[in-house]
Amino acid sequence: MFLSYAFFAVNWIAGTTLTPQIMDHFDLKSFSSATFISNAITIAKIIGNLMAAKLLIKLYPKKAVTLAAFLIVGGSFLGVFAPSYLIFVIARFIMGFGGALFVVYFGPIVMNYYSADKRAMVNGINAAAYNVGSILAMIIVAPVINWLVTWQKSMMFFAMCSLILLVAWLIFGEDFEINKPTATATATTTENEYTLSQALKEKFTYVFPFTYAGLLTLYIVVLTIFPISDGAPVDPKFLSATVAIAGVVGAAVGIGVAKKFEKRLPVIRWSGLLMSLSGLAMVLTSSTTIALVAAAFLGFFMFVPMTALVTIPQEMPGMTPSKLTLIMGIFWSFSYIFETFFYFIIGMIIDNAGFKAGLLLAVGLSFSFFIGSFLLPETGKNNK
Repeated sequence: MFLSYAFFAVNWIAGTTLTPQIMDHFDLKSFSSATFISNAITIAKIIGNLMAAKLLIKLYPKKAVTLAAFLIVGGSFLGVFAPSYLIFVIARFIMGFGGALFVVYFGPIVMNYYSADKRAMVNGINAAAYNVGSILAMIIVAPVINWLVTWQKSMMFFAMCSLILLVAWLIFGEDFEINKPTATATATTTENEYTLSQALKEKFTYVFPFTYAGLLTLYIVVLTIFPISDGAPVDPKFLSATVAIAGVVGAAVGIGVAKKFEKRLPVIRWSGLLMSLSGLAMVLTSSTTIALVAAAFLGFFMFVPMTALVTIPQEMPGMTPSKLTLIMGIFWSFSYIFETFFYFIIGMIIDNAGFKAGLLLAVGLSFSFFIGSFLLPETGKNNK
């Protein structure tokens, strides 16, 4: 599953890298037309995240993950053979929908197969999947494009990688009971299905995505808008790459931190504060050295607390795989609704007041991570 989601990221970034060739193939004259692809993936994520729990309950884990992987592969192949730009956008929507389902299913799989003392490590590894895919994309996308020349052949190559991983899941994937608490829970009997209406009545349902949404917005802005910004003392593309690479290091360190410090909220709180302050320094500084150090700290402290954050719902009393799937589906959906709205606002501010003003808003929104640490429940144990 880790490799499947990492290659989903590679495939997605490859499509973005190939945008000029794709625009030329479909005779698109402006980049505004190409934004339909970004809008399609955003809508796919919001809908897919919310539907993930229902699909898991109906299909059970093996078929649900198979469907997600099949949509990624099917959307990839449809995009390669798309006869029109509309079909290409639909193909990317299908692929994005599969990715949206896939990321939600990490939680219940981890909860079922790993004991409580090992979940922090596995959660940390999974949290880095998209970042690992981003780094893989930086390394292999350009050589593959140079080797295969056309955008269709290049995207076919990455689609085949995803297909191989789908076949591997069909061989090794298996089902398990999704409404029964794990061995670490106090209950031993199968519980009733946890519904969306029940989830929407709980404070945690809103606090959890609020905490993450500001970080997500800043992360996407750093990867998409910051590379084309002006005013940075270093090539902003290099700074964005530094953030991504440092994020992988941060995710690895976050695993050790979550195992050593069983309290979750202090890790989230202080990492969140240092992340936002690092982002502020990166945007405001005119020093090359400070910009590079701040970019590294930004990526590092973005991902150090992710293991602690995603472990919180797994440690809540009476948690089951199906309930966790619904909670994580709402988490991702609400986070992307927040990000989509403020991404648009940031774009408007950049148009009217320049890049620095828009980037400062993105940094300001990231303080939601620090604020959320005072609102989330503490599920960790006292250190022995």
